[in-house]
Amino acid sequence: MVNNVVLVGRLTKDPILQTTSNGKKTTFINIATNVYSEHLKKTVTNYVSIRLWSNKAEYAVSRAKKGMEISIEGIVKTSSYMNDQEKQIYVTEIVAERFHLFTTRSEETTQNVNKSKPSEFEQFVKALQ
Repeated sequence: MVNNVVLVGRLTKDPILQTTSNGKKTTFINIATNVYSEHLKKTVTNYVSIRLWSNKAEYAVSRAKKGMEISIEGIVKTSSYMNDQEKQIYVTEIVAERFHLFTTRSEETTQNVNKSKPSEFEQFVKALQ
């Protein structure tokens, strides 16, 4: 069985560090990813919630900002809980095992003026090919 997710997208908001009741550091980040839909004949944006724990969470909170491009590698995790109305609620999230921050939008604009140097994202995509 394989449970592996790789996503590249833009942060939709700044991450906020939280501490669980047992003292663990965590944050949720949300990224927007684009995919071309053959059925709709256009690009569709998906919004994905990703959880980071411990050092990854602290690093993301200190460095990641809304609009930055990020790559995530992680696993899909589904959990459930009983709400106040005694209804079973299921939650599916991506738990990040690795991530990489690329440039901000303003840095990309500067790099687009000077096209002689490829962006970090372009280098990353080329390495995947």
